[in-house]
Amino acid sequence: MDKKVRISIAIRGKGIKATKQNCGWFDVDAGNGKVIAAHFKTYKMTIPEDLKGRTLVAEGVAAKQFIADDQQHFAGDTVTGKKQHSVKTNPKQRLTFEVSGLMVE
Repeated sequence: MDKKVRISIAIRGKGIKATKQNCGWFDVDAGNGKVIAAHFKTYKMTIPEDLKGRTLVAEGVAAKQFIADDQQHFAGDTVTGKKQHSVKTNPKQRLTFEVSGLMVE
């Protein structure tokens, strides 16, 4: 992805688990201990539970997670400037993938 934030691409990897089975969310092993959180563009998709261990080929848009952690204030914060939102990032899970097509081998 280099310095791009979003890119259209097809990925291939092993399915780890279906996180939200009725909403179309699942995790894909990206290798080297990295995990890609993938979800369908439409939330009406149902993911089978036996996705674990199967090879997947998914087409869609990959995006890097952006976390503002340089003392920027979020909308709705108090006048004192305290952050009301705390987002914990996992360094091994930094990509999200919006799937438009999926093939399970």
